[in-house]
Amino acid sequence: MTVALVVASALPLLYYGYSREAHTRAGLHAVLEDREASTDPQVLLAEANRLYWLNNGSKAAPLYARAEKLFAYEGNARDELYAKVGHLRSEAETMSFVDLSSFLHEQLQKPMVRNDASLHLWCLVAKGYTDIEIDYRAAKRDWLEAQDIAKTLGENQWVTRASGELGLIAFLEGNPGRAARLLGGALLSTMSNGDTGGQVRFLELLGTGFEEVNRHGEALKFFERAIRVAESKKDAGLPFMGYEGKAQALMALGQPEAAHGVLEDALAKAQHQQNQGHEAELLIRLGKLAERTGDKQGATAYLEEAGQFATRREYYSTMADAMFELAKLYRDAGNLAAAEDRAAQGLAASQQCRWSTGSPAANQ
Repeated sequence: MTVALVVASALPLLYYGYSREAHTRAGLHAVLEDREASTDPQVLLAEANRLYWLNNGSKAAPLYARAEKLFAYEGNARDELYAKVGHLRSEAETMSFVDLSSFLHEQLQKPMVRNDASLHLWCLVAKGYTDIEIDYRAAKRDWLEAQDIAKTLGENQWVTRASGELGLIAFLEGNPGRAARLLGGALLSTMSNGDTGGQVRFLELLGTGFEEVNRHGEALKFFERAIRVAESKKDAGLPFMGYEGKAQALMALGQPEAAHGVLEDALAKAQHQQNQGHEAELLIRLGKLAERTGDKQGATAYLEEAGQFATRREYYSTMADAMFELAKLYRDAGNLAAAEDRAAQGLAASQQCRWSTGSPAANQ
């Protein structure tokens, strides 16, 4: 709880920063719109990076995609790859993490990447964020190497982010003391250096840590803080882990209606931000919550909507998750024909958890 106390003591500093920033927002708005409409790939790339740093992948992705095409037209292979990696990571939630990790591994072997420290760092952090979903040992190697390169380049914010990710890995390795030190230190650094996106992520991770050890009240405070920080910053992405974690904590505290309200609020914000990946995931979370509270009809409705949504957008992993959940619901209800159909759709979707026409392999 030392970390929580330090966070609380720093709130006045954060408030001052946010108040000062509010005075400049109006002037920046027009400038940012101009950047997004630019036909200069370097301008597009800079704006995409700003949005990515704020965890706003849904808004960064189309800018990376446009920059990638323009760099390709110019014959600038280095920046084309940089934009491609940013584009893929910005849409990672809709892809196969295994395939994305494999693609990034291939890029890291190329002389162009190995001989360019900044590009090497960019590919490594992308792989680190990807590998944590499938193999934390690989993620540890990624982040240790990334941290060394960032120190060499003087990229102190990436050094801090690497430290926080290594804190998460320490938790997964069963070393909670080291995890707390690294995550707590990274959080304090992001608070002092203005890295809103990093601050949100580390608050979410600390909340998740408390939730894992059934300290739901303390977890709730971290999740709520993550949500407030994200909502205070223009263009910050949806704090998905914060909303999901808050709902889980509220459920554990015996407040299912409040948990449902949190997820509905997050869904409305995802729709407003046109964050379709999180929109689909939140529909599934709402379906699972409804099932846990005995609302089988509501659960079926949410999951059917999630499945149809994911099918239209070819989010195969999300589609598979929804369909398998529906198969269990229909089976338990005695509707074996519907259960068999949804299970078949889920199996087909799980086999399609690959890139299609936009695959890295197809576009190399």
